[in-house]
Amino acid sequence: MTEHALPNIGDHRGDHYKSSDEANSTFWLRLMFVREQGDDLYLGAAIPRYWLKDGESCSITDARTYFGPMSLLFESHATAGRITATLQPPKRNPPKKIYLRFRHPENKRITRCTVNGKPHNNFNPEKEWIVLDKAPDKTTEIVAHYE
Repeated sequence: MTEHALPNIGDHRGDHYKSSDEANSTFWLRLMFVREQGDDLYLGAAIPRYWLKDGESCSITDARTYFGPMSLLFESHATAGRITATLQPPKRNPPKKIYLRFRHPENKRITRCTVNGKPHNNFNPEKEWIVLDKAPDKTTEIVAHYE
């Protein structure tokens, strides 16, 4: 994370390490999990597929967002045909919509989904998004199902 890595990445000349450069890695990690865009909240958009191999989990806890603090946990049960997200939604200023991306480790398509155990029809298998048209006011379980 040095500025002006010359002549190769890993070499440095001039400015050495700066806080602003070092902070970028933290910001990029946050963007893998959480991104605000206008009145909408995008979650899990850039989580690497291999992080969701069967039996794996990944999470972000107490993330500060424009909408308020929130937490998100992904748990993979890929061999059983599902990936689960547990969302503790932001409550201060609820987003209009929440988009959750479920990136199956084998690039399989979502066939159906549930929200708190009830069928949910607003999902896009090609883009891997499950859309919550209204921000929940309590901890919510979202499950993407695969064949």
